[in-house]
Amino acid sequence: MPRHALAAIALLLVSLRVFGATDDGGYNEYTIRPSDIPVDAPRFEDYPAEVYSGSNAAPDLRSDPTSRMFRTQLKRWAKRKPNFAGRFILATWGCGLDCTQIAIIDASTGKVYHPQGVKYNVAVNVDNTLLEPGDRWHASGAIWYRTDSHLLVLIGMPEERVRDRGISYYVWDGAALKRIRFIPKAWYPEDK
Repeated sequence: MPRHALAAIALLLVSLRVFGATDDGGYNEYTIRPSDIPVDAPRFEDYPAEVYSGSNAAPDLRSDPTSRMFRTQLKRWAKRKPNFAGRFILATWGCGLDCTQIAIIDASTGKVYHPQGVKYNVAVNVDNTLLEPGDRWHASGAIWYRTDSHLLVLIGMPEERVRDRGISYYVWDGAALKRIRFIPKAWYPEDK
């Protein structure tokens, strides 16, 4: 048997071991599914925020090198109405396949936050029914938030940390995100 055929068979066997058998939807036992959300999960209405209706300030792009690096995206997002935690704009943009970069802009002051430990989220092997609808690509649909709530939900792996793969619930305190609940979901068989 040719060498490249043996390599292809070996790769197939490794893939089956890692990803397991799939169902009709292409999902497997490692897929983050709606059934992984507990009935007592934090709810948006439990973390209310008063919605800001004033004018947006220009984003502060000078105080943080990360802000300078993403200035085009931040300027574009800063023109929108607040969409998170009352007066904040949760800005997202792609950072690779199934990856979404995250920044939070205070519409009233222009201060830009790059939340520690949650600067991006990778949403691999997530059931499509969990993704927020709209004109979003796959990965950004795995970030749930509302204008009238301080709650933020990430489905996937914040900052690509396999140990944090699952569903993470955060509360925004106006300066930082604090994880209040975590529902783990193994990624590889070795993670169990």
